[in-house]
Amino acid sequence: MLLFPELPGAVTGLPICLLTVCRTGAKKGLFLTVPFLLAACVQQRSATPVETVVEPTPSPVETISDAFVIDDAERARRYVADILFEGMRALRADRLMTPPESSAYHYFNRALALDPENQIAKDGIRDIAARYLQLADLAGRQGQFDNAESFLRRAAQVDNNHPGLEQATRRLQTERQSTHSVVVLNSRSVINRDASVVTQLRDLAQVVVDSNTFVMITAPNDELGRWMYMQIQDAMAEVRVRGDIEIGEQASVRLVLPQSQ
Repeated sequence: MLLFPELPGAVTGLPICLLTVCRTGAKKGLFLTVPFLLAACVQQRSATPVETVVEPTPSPVETISDAFVIDDAERARRYVADILFEGMRALRADRLMTPPESSAYHYFNRALALDPENQIAKDGIRDIAARYLQLADLAGRQGQFDNAESFLRRAAQVDNNHPGLEQATRRLQTERQSTHSVVVLNSRSVINRDASVVTQLRDLAQVVVDSNTFVMITAPNDELGRWMYMQIQDAMAEVRVRGDIEIGEQASVRLVLPQSQ
């Protein structure tokens, strides 16, 4: 056995755990053996809480996927695409140049102002002009020559270089020259099949016989067009009426001269 009645404070050769136990035992006048000292040292070490250093968990770095990063160019592209979509809707609805702020012409020109080389907008402008040429042809066949000229002017305003503009102008001139006369009817009276309309149509039958003309009937719907045709035909007992029917808001009968005249 080892007896440590006193341990000087300057002892430095022992481990800290043994030194601590020895000093404590010396103060209390205990006999300390080597096994006891080792066991006490182990116990002290196990009893002493070990401070655990916890590394701070790094906060997740907020990342934004490249798919959601929209730069200025992409925003501009989408903005132009929205304008083009509205332009196509207006074109399908025949809002060609009116109303001014919601017309196809307005939207396609806005798109071109933002993207001067946008092919869809350029095609849209040409489509507007082409539609006006179609309307001019229709109005000319129905004998609405003033309306036809108005449509041609608008087509030229939209696209003065449209390849079909010159041909449409010539067709309108031909329609004018081949027209004997145009009888405009009251569309409401036609819908109601008034007696006054029946009288007008039957009186027209004699003109058809005398001028040997082709009858171009314009009616609100096909049924009324056939009814108008029958009124003329009934007044011509032995002659079959040569004619055609087109659908239009304004009811009318255009008498077309034979090409030889």
